[in-house]
Amino acid sequence: MKNPFEKMPTVLTADELIDKAFRRAERAASAYNPPGGKVAKARQREELRVRTVSNVVRDNLRKILDRTPGVSTLPRFYQELVDTLVDRDQFHRSLARVNWAIKTIRNLEQRYVEKIRYERDPKEIAKLRRAFYGRVADILHEIDDDLRYLNQARNVLKELPVVDLELPTVVIAGHPNVGKSTLLRALTNAKPEVASYPFTTKGINVGQFEEHYLRYQVIDTPGLLDRPLSERNEVEKQAILALKHLGDVIVYIFDPSEYCGFPIEEQMHLFEEILNEFGEFPFIVAINKVDIADEEKTKAIEEFVKAKGLESVKISARTGEGLEELKKRIIAVVEPKARELAKRIMEKELSKFREGI
Repeated sequence: MKNPFEKMPTVLTADELIDKAFRRAERAASAYNPPGGKVAKARQREELRVRTVSNVVRDNLRKILDRTPGVSTLPRFYQELVDTLVDRDQFHRSLARVNWAIKTIRNLEQRYVEKIRYERDPKEIAKLRRAFYGRVADILHEIDDDLRYLNQARNVLKELPVVDLELPTVVIAGHPNVGKSTLLRALTNAKPEVASYPFTTKGINVGQFEEHYLRYQVIDTPGLLDRPLSERNEVEKQAILALKHLGDVIVYIFDPSEYCGFPIEEQMHLFEEILNEFGEFPFIVAINKVDIADEEKTKAIEEFVKAKGLESVKISARTGEGLEELKKRIIAVVEPKARELAKRIMEKELSKFREGI
């Protein structure tokens, strides 16, 4: 899936749009040599100016509406992110104002063209055209705040992450430097893509792997699921909640070596917060860096996790130890969804084949 807002165009300010339309109108009129006498020529040139200004303005405004998806039609993951990033009500109001401007300018065009066609004095014809220009400028200045808001929203929304919302998805959590990115690379056997995420400095890391012809997606969200939720601002909390519409299983990583810079007590506290927030999700706990970790601390984490009703798997993302077992546990959780997706894709392709017969 692509970013649903990637085709949303740059939104010009009122003055930029006015300047663009008026310059285009003057070029068109200068290149036009209509037949007839003085009055006929004046009428046709001024009508051309009026229609050109109207068309340029309306075309630019129409692109905003045509290339902006309806928020309510988006998957829940993207709806949540949009609500977090922009004021949805203001966003819709600004789009409605743009639509009002399109209709109003179209009506003005028809009225002024009709007046120009009935006017016999070239000076009055030019005066009508200038009056039309003034009305258009007033309308655009009236929606200038909306245009600026939409452009600001566009700049933010184009940074939404590009992820496959259909694939079974594994979300990796844990403190910084516990080995999340190393695990992602090890599981996906490829350099993960970095997808922009407006709430982090690094963006989310996205990778995929295939097992028995079924595909799975793994994401790491640096800057989100790596510190206590109690320390988050409201925007970050909402961004974290949006992940609930994306993930199918959470792999939480502990670092018993504490080389990550966080003692196991802090890691346990973060785990409890994320477990409480995402309690409805299946959790798989991976104890990483067992090749260099103290056995006593590793055992303490195992007992802590067991007390939560979960089982842990000991791994070393760096050496590969325990990764096959971890992958088996992940697949055991998400394989049904992968099979269902593969079935839908196959049925869709078969349907196309049957229609072609």
